[in-house]
Amino acid sequence: MTLNKSQIAKALSIAIIGSSVALMGCEKADTASNSAVAETVQQQTSLLRTQSESLEAVYAEMRAKQVSNVSYKLSVTIDNKSESFSGSTELLFDLVENNQNDLTIDFDEGTINSLKVNGKVVKFSYEKWFITIPASELTAGKQSITIDYQRPYSTDGSGFHRFVDPKNGEVYLYTDFEPYDANRLFPHFDQPDLKASYEIQVTAPAHWQIISATRETTISESGDNKVWSFPASARFSSYVFSLHAGNYAVWEDDFEGMKLRLFARQSLAEYVKTDEWFIPTKQSFAFFNKYFDVQYPFGKYDQIVAPDFNAGAMENVAAVTFNEGYIARGEKSTSARMSLANVIAHEMAHMWFGDLVTMRWWNGLWLNESFATYMANLAIAEASDFENNWDVFYSGTKQWAYRTDDSVNTHAIELPVASTGVALSNFDGITYGKGASVLKQLPYYLGEENFRIGVSNYLKKFSYQNTDLEDFIGELGKPAGKDMTQWTQDWLYNAGLNTIKVNYQCSDGKISEFAINQTAPDGYPTLREQRVQIGLYNVSADGTAMNLTSATPIMYKGATTEIKAVIGQACPDLVYPNEADWGYVKVDLDEKSLASAQKHINAIDNATMRLMLWQSLSDSVNDANLAADQLVTFAMANIEGESDYNVSRKIASTLTSALGFLTVATRLEQKDYTALYMDVENLYLRLLENAEAGSDFQKLWYGRYVGVTKTTKHLNRLQNILNGEKSFDGITIDQDKRWTLIAKMNRYQHGNYQALLSTEAKKDITDSGVKSAIYAEVIRPEAEVKEKWFNIVINNPDKLKLSTLRYIMWGLFPGEQQALEAPYKAKILAHIPKLNEGSDLGLLESFAGSMLPTQCNAASEAELAQLIKDYSGMKPQVLKTVKASHQQIGRCVKALELLK
Repeated sequence: MTLNKSQIAKALSIAIIGSSVALMGCEKADTASNSAVAETVQQQTSLLRTQSESLEAVYAEMRAKQVSNVSYKLSVTIDNKSESFSGSTELLFDLVENNQNDLTIDFDEGTINSLKVNGKVVKFSYEKWFITIPASELTAGKQSITIDYQRPYSTDGSGFHRFVDPKNGEVYLYTDFEPYDANRLFPHFDQPDLKASYEIQVTAPAHWQIISATRETTISESGDNKVWSFPASARFSSYVFSLHAGNYAVWEDDFEGMKLRLFARQSLAEYVKTDEWFIPTKQSFAFFNKYFDVQYPFGKYDQIVAPDFNAGAMENVAAVTFNEGYIARGEKSTSARMSLANVIAHEMAHMWFGDLVTMRWWNGLWLNESFATYMANLAIAEASDFENNWDVFYSGTKQWAYRTDDSVNTHAIELPVASTGVALSNFDGITYGKGASVLKQLPYYLGEENFRIGVSNYLKKFSYQNTDLEDFIGELGKPAGKDMTQWTQDWLYNAGLNTIKVNYQCSDGKISEFAINQTAPDGYPTLREQRVQIGLYNVSADGTAMNLTSATPIMYKGATTEIKAVIGQACPDLVYPNEADWGYVKVDLDEKSLASAQKHINAIDNATMRLMLWQSLSDSVNDANLAADQLVTFAMANIEGESDYNVSRKIASTLTSALGFLTVATRLEQKDYTALYMDVENLYLRLLENAEAGSDFQKLWYGRYVGVTKTTKHLNRLQNILNGEKSFDGITIDQDKRWTLIAKMNRYQHGNYQALLSTEAKKDITDSGVKSAIYAEVIRPEAEVKEKWFNIVINNPDKLKLSTLRYIMWGLFPGEQQALEAPYKAKILAHIPKLNEGSDLGLLESFAGSMLPTQCNAASEAELAQLIKDYSGMKPQVLKTVKASHQQIGRCVKALELLK
């Protein structure tokens, strides 16, 4: 779910090999499935399914032994008026001999009009979550179950979602199924290890586009509608099946003869820049086909930009969906285009790893996401037009991993998953970031080519099948001849983030002793083995540069590892024991290295090294080892001397984060940092005014300046920019930028903020405009505004779709409006348990994540500690949010202590 070298000389031979592998994979899948059924006939035990919106792992395991060789024939009728749809589905499968269990078919909150087994009406029951057919109504062997049904469309972005474009009234439909929402489209066996083929017929308005996992074979007229017929697909899990419909604009291209299509709403078509989509798509295909040595298996490739989409993107087979946030109504920066390219590559990697070969159950979801995250970054680094991708990975994905792993919510990468209801509860920095970072260090550990061959062999061996972690790890270790048992236990089954620190001595200007000391956090004692580089840096004779003098690959493990490879080298001014970021580990700099870094940080010739050092300084503030005002002063003194874009972004984010602590200290009247805050505003304005017109730096400094501005002097400047009285060559104030400025004016009640909002809301009636207008009103520091929108969220959430509710919750109570929040605090805390009792997990997560009252003081810390006890029986998503907030408040309190 959330990313290329082109070399196609052997495309024809690769295509032939890939097709053969695919056919062999299908054959093996059928054989394996039949063998499994034969072996488990005698193992069945009676199992009654619990009435729940979730599917339990133990029941899914039983059902996988009960049925096999599954395929579906679907017929769906949709229109642009109704808020529900109708359909019929024929489930074709083999039922195991001596079946002792009733058969259940997953179907969420629909209406069953008729049900027949092998053409005959039979007894069945249906309450809310699934259909039950008694075992007595079934016989062993081939089965055909036909179900006619109706169901309302979804409005929360999951299942079969319906969206009405406020600008032109056009209706758009799309599906999003992971992990257990495919049964909101049609009744079936909704679990990943019951792979099936899908044949679908869709009746829809004549002017609509219909997109699914295969290309249509026929389109016929039927009154005012058209009937689209899609042939039987390859075998894959239902969570990556999809159906999308509406008057989408479409663009076409091709890759080596295979059709590529891109879809977006008509009202967004003018903003779509097709090169931003098709170029990285083709580059990624070229890279993955070669790297995996398995030709893309699904025949065509569509990408659909979907409204109200909850995630960044989703890897539906041959019909990937993307969030509309990837379409900008103005010029993108290079980093934004790179981010899109990364997501495109991420979802494409899933076509092999996730769609072609799929985890057996949801405990393996982390491997899907980690692998796609790693492979996307590898593709961007090796086969795209973008530079320094691994620096971006370090700053973003890896820091997400470190923060999560260094928090109260850390957990092992591989965890049991009891039901689909908790399948996504660990969709976090461990699932994506740590997993990808661990995979990133494996090529150094096993050897790059050994790693690639292992991945390729895995994909070939298990095509169209389901696997467990042991299958993947076993294939990885074979080319290198390594037993991965201990590695797997240490890295995948044990939680925690290790720290390393060097201990060395010099004699006569040369290193005489050198060791790496490794420590583990309390409660997570595992010490790990991995391969890293020791980077030695020395200041030049004239003191103007600090250069990397050597990078020595070494393997360390245990509490202390003596490193003989660097003995005799020149005594360094700075040592970094994870040079080039090979390893997954936190670095604690020795005192000499820390002092050298602070003195010569802009003189270091290696941008990646500067990036990692700035990250270490940022961590020091968050860990309350460095006062925030000291870091702000240090960053302001050095930011203008930095020439690398990624490092500049890191300094800016570090500065903004540290500034947040000063803002809190000022608000609590602990110490007044208003003058320093204004110095930062002036700094960002100066950087903006001095930046090259149209450059990425100019875009960076514009965004930072707008983001930090809150004093009257600079709010006046922003209003002048909005009114066109002030401009910057190279910066176009597009519609999205206008809404950002209008929200800023309303947040601080500056100038004619009400009139600005009213005028803009009438002008921009797009979906984005409607949401932005709501946000700009919600964020006003006015009691009557808060009451109006709070009551909607609490009492009438069904009146609005989830994506709109999120805009309201994001804007209701920003940090400086805690006095306005106070009257609602008890209501918020009382509402979370009520949401927890319902089935709308999306609303629950959004409410808890956005609305939980927190303040940086001991009283708030104590209140959240009590909440953790009070909420102990709640869904894990709620508990994780409260625990993370509690920990962050504790860190904030400690950071403020350093400012006294």
